[in-house]
Amino acid sequence: MNARIVETPHGERIVLSTVPPLIEDTILLSFGHSIIDFEATLYEKFLHITKGLVITCEEFKDHLKNMEERGLVMLVDFLGKRGWSRNPEMVEGFEQ
Repeated sequence: MNARIVETPHGERIVLSTVPPLIEDTILLSFGHSIIDFEATLYEKFLHITKGLVITCEEFKDHLKNMEERGLVMLVDFLGKRGWSRNPEMVEGFEQ
């Protein structure tokens, strides 16, 4: 699952989402007040919020990668584990 980039007749590049808005909004909602969250924790929060929406961990990761391609979230190394940030500009410079 990747973001689709298309060119308009005027030469502008537009990024089109392939993630259903409900899933994308719920992923962002899963962060709560967190700036950074472990991937597994974020997935558990997502499952708790959706209550009944069946989505595998791999599908969830695909959605996160799609959102990362569009700059909505950022993959980070958080205490040696995979984590995600919903505010990429807030964590720039803290990776090292």
